[in-house]
Amino acid sequence: MYSNKLAEAFAKASETDKVELAHFLANHLDSADQAQSSARIRDYVAAFDRFAAPREGEHF
Repeated sequence: MYSNKLAEAFAKASETDKVELAHFLANHLDSADQAQSSARIRDYVAAFDRFAAPREGEHF
């Protein structure tokens, strides 16, 4: 049985948790200009949501 624990965690995480993680990543991985961009944060959260979407035949 296949299990993607990271995708499962993102699927169960609150929006606040995902935004906090997005800020953390932006602050540590992006340039200062990008890290302060709210659009950049939204991009990260959207990526988390896409990653958390169940794949065909997968159930969380």
